[in-house]
Amino acid sequence: EWEEQQKKHILSSKMNELGFLFDHSYPTDWRFVCSALNRLLNFDRVFVLQILETGHSKVIAEHAANGKLLFHKKEFSQRFMPSSVLSYYETQSYRYIPDFTGVHQKFYSTDENPNLLLSQLVPPPEFHELYLKNIGVHAALFFPLFMDGQLWGLVIAHNKKPKKVDLQKRKLCSFIVQNAMSKYENLVKQGLLDFNRQILQTETVFKEKLAASKTVNCAMVNDMDLLMQMTKADGLAIYHQGDLFFHGACPKTEQLYEIIHYIQKTTDKTIFKDYNFRLNHGQNILGDLPFAGLLSFMVGKDKDHYLVWFRKETISTVTQMQIHEGSIQIWEESIRDSAIPWDESDLSFVESLHRIVNEAIIHKTKEKSLLTEELLTMNNELEMFTFTLSHDLKNPLSILKMGLQFLEVSEHNLTTEKRMRWYKNLLGSILNIEDIINNIVTVSQNKTTALAKDPVPMSYTIRKLSREMTMLYHTEQCEFHFGKLSPLWGEKSALYQVFLNLIGNAVKYSSSKQRQHIWIDSEQNGKEVCYSIKDNGIGIPPNSLPHVFDMFSRAHNTQDFQGSGIGLSLVKRIMDRLGGKIEIYSQETQGTEIKLYFPLVSDFPSSMLLEN
Repeated sequence: EWEEQQKKHILSSKMNELGFLFDHSYPTDWRFVCSALNRLLNFDRVFVLQILETGHSKVIAEHAANGKLLFHKKEFSQRFMPSSVLSYYETQSYRYIPDFTGVHQKFYSTDENPNLLLSQLVPPPEFHELYLKNIGVHAALFFPLFMDGQLWGLVIAHNKKPKKVDLQKRKLCSFIVQNAMSKYENLVKQGLLDFNRQILQTETVFKEKLAASKTVNCAMVNDMDLLMQMTKADGLAIYHQGDLFFHGACPKTEQLYEIIHYIQKTTDKTIFKDYNFRLNHGQNILGDLPFAGLLSFMVGKDKDHYLVWFRKETISTVTQMQIHEGSIQIWEESIRDSAIPWDESDLSFVESLHRIVNEAIIHKTKEKSLLTEELLTMNNELEMFTFTLSHDLKNPLSILKMGLQFLEVSEHNLTTEKRMRWYKNLLGSILNIEDIINNIVTVSQNKTTALAKDPVPMSYTIRKLSREMTMLYHTEQCEFHFGKLSPLWGEKSALYQVFLNLIGNAVKYSSSKQRQHIWIDSEQNGKEVCYSIKDNGIGIPPNSLPHVFDMFSRAHNTQDFQGSGIGLSLVKRIMDRLGGKIEIYSQETQGTEIKLYFPLVSDFPSSMLLEN
């Protein structure tokens, strides 16, 4: 290909003006690059168009000869830079159209299918040619920008009148653009290196905290602020086996449970991201979502532990266009329900978090295994007692069952009334003995489990247990009065067992009341948290109060209620192992109040104290 030469050389004064662009100590500022290029080109405007990860493209810098910036921060939809047009710009160091209204060239080739993209004379994609003509552009230059070998964007020059630019100038402009992009890419990579160093520092801090904490979740809850900062999120929620922890701008509790259940149901991915979550999935969640973008990380494989980051909506105006019957239609459209996309640095941090959490889980599993072996050895004596007691109780159980069989055989020798009484007594005895066996085994198993001291939220657990107990004892009319339900330091399953027994007793022993009331409240006193569980049930007789914690001990007024007399004994043992204490205040026929005192190991994470 050949063309008419416009000038033989470029003035040295022009080169001196551009010298600062090649100074390695001078930072890349695309505004200065646009301005410098226009000193050579003298076009109406020069701007930089970046192709975003979302497929949109956005003008990030502009220089205009008349000072009026028409394109700066303008955003175009995916239709403007589809993958089908990228090859036009990728195959040459620049694209040059001196006159859109000029006469088209004819091509002659010995090849059947010549690659027209290798020629500078090939016209631009129809979409872009129609758009440029629509906005009154007659001459244009395009310089591609590459990042890691991929088309990152374009430097574009527009002129309203046809204008020729000499080959030497075009080559110099191409060199200036490539040099600027090289410097910019180094700065970006340096920024990523700095961020990677920050990730390594965060990993070190996390590993130390994971080692010091009994559980992985405890370490993460205590550092929610850092976890949120590293992903540049507006809010963070941690879901752990039904418990929720909040930090920053998050949805309400019920919405969060719905979001977790939706993620559990729709994806098995460890990391799930969507900057348009509200637009793409909001219809599956009740109510208006207060965020637009979501990033979730599943801890482990059981789908019971998630970290979920949130980003608020960012409203943007996008230029849309389409071709209709040979002409182009252009309009502006407001895009809602979209957040700033999650980028490479966000995902790098989550992947590093995934790695160190997995390492911590494996390490703690080994620790727990060793501890369990030690505890099993220490508790041989208790196990022997358990197995012996179980054996001794199973013998009379067999006799009772044989007695039932005898009654069946002797049916003709007994009156109906006597037979039914025998059945009732023997079956009641069987149920009580089986309860004793199950509960005593529970005591033994509980003794072989280490009780960790982690911050545990209690509101969800207590309310859930209250609902379940009313269903179990068919006391739907029972009215619960909840005060402040503070978090506790302890082990989740042990605390669950404590409140299961105590709330169950409160519901069961007040079920005979016409108006059944139960009060549950807590307060923090100095170095401990005190929980109170009060009912208006049958109460405990004075002579039975000193023996309430004895195994198999039951008061005389409990004969009409099923039970084995082991529940409070189990609660007492768990409270002892948690370093707490239990007190009981009761009057017969007036109800019972139980107070539980739990040591305060340290301050609770602020996210756990939020009402949500």
